[in-house]
Formats: sequence, structure tokens, C-alpha cells
Amino acid sequence: MKNVSPFKNTVRFLTVATLAGLSSPVFAQTKAAAKSEVTWKEIGTAPGVVAMAAVGKNLFAITSAKKLQVCEPATTPVVWKEIGNGPGGNVVAMGVSEGKLFASTDARSAGRLATRDAVTTASAWQDLGHAWCLLAMAGAPGKMYAIVDTKEVGSEATVMVRENAGTATANAGQGLDGIPWNGVDRRPPVGALAMTEVGGKYYVATKEDALYVGNPTKPDVKWQQIGDAAGVTILAGADGKLFATTKTGKLMMWAPK
Repeated sequence: MKNVSPFKNTVRFLTVATLAGLSSPVFAQTKAAAKSEVTWKEIGTAPGVVAMAAVGKNLFAITSAKKLQVCEPATTPVVWKEIGNGPGGNVVAMGVSEGKLFASTDARSAGRLATRDAVTTASAWQDLGHAWCLLAMAGAPGKMYAIVDTKEVGSEATVMVRENAGTATANAGQGLDGIPWNGVDRRPPVGALAMTEVGGKYYVATKEDALYVGNPTKPDVKWQQIGDAAGVTILAGADGKLFATTKTGKLMMWAPK
């Protein structure tokens, strides 16, 4: 008799749960004819950075060595300062909501979501439950939005949302502990890699090096391509600015008008 791993069972369960939460999936994006709106400025390097989030004047990052760093991007070139450890495991995404940092680990690290205060000194991470197959996160008041991709045959990347406060799921037996992630009637742009929020707008960078703007909270708002995201793999935003890291380890900044 062939054994099926608990991980595969859990991922399959999430795929079904994701699709069930999408009663009428909506996907729309528009490619811009011109790509002149976005002009990136190099402000330093981001060696080993695997996830970023920005709060006020500070830019936080977790590295492949599982360390938490911070810098002030207004000072260029930026100087990173180590302020503690990440939440453990292989972090794949960070986001910010209500002044707190959120970080998620990949499925090989049990797919956990953790949070801590967005301060520049040591602070303990608090485990919040499951966060399977997240690619990117972007916060909103009282909520956290995420791009989720199970990478199963026949499945598509989608947008899910989690309340910051609420009742824990009853499916802890399947590894889905904590407050549940729920599907919304929204798809991210094709090939989405990273997402963040700035000034009420949500930005997504894709594998095709395109930068889109939209709003996953409003199904009738199309994703619109506004420029290039050449080599960008991670996004973070705060204080009216968009920050990005590239495949070659450069730290970039752009201030949307």
C-alpha cells in the first residue's frame, strides 16, 4: 500500500479550501502601452535578503541566514543593522499590518505565520498558525492579504485574506491551525512574485519583470501594468515609497506620484 505524506495531504486540503473560497473567481489585468511611469533608483545592496517589509522610516529584512535586519532607506547607500533572528524556518514573505511585522515560512518549514513588533530592538516572534504556500503578503487595517500558490497541477495562484483577530479554525487536525485564510474573488497578475501596499494601492511584480498596480479588495478593479520591474523579486512599501530587491542583490526605490 502506497503511503501518502501528511504534507501532501495538507497541501491538497488547502487547494480544495482555496478553490471553495472562490465562488466566482475574477482575474483581470491590463498591460500598459508605455512603460515610462516607473523610474527605479538604486539606494544600496540587500545581500542575502529573502523577504522585506517597511514601517515608517524603517525597512526590515530577513536574510537567508535567518537574521532580522533593519535600515533607514533615506540614508544612501543604506547600512543594514542586525537586530535579532527571524521566526525560524525558511522565510518567504513579509508584510505589515497595524504596526506589526508578519513573516511566513515555506512549506518545508511547516508553513507558519509569525508576528512581532516593528521595533528596531530585539523582540520575540509570536506564532499565529499555518500559512501554507504563500508567495507574498501585503497588509491592510485588521487584515493580511497574501498571494498563495500550491503549485499543484490544475491549480492557479490566487489571493487570500486573513483577519488579524478572530476565531481559530476547527481544522487543526489537518495542520490548518490558527485564524483561517479565506479566498477572495481575485486573481493576482500572471506570474506574480511579490506584493506590497503603499498609500492604499497594491503593487505586484511578476516573473515577466512587469510592475502592476491594483486592489485585491475590490474585484472590479483591474490590475494595470504601470512599468518595469526588471529583476525585482521582493517588494516592500511605506511612507509613500516602494522598495525592491533584485535577483542581483540590488536595493531599489521608487516614489509613486
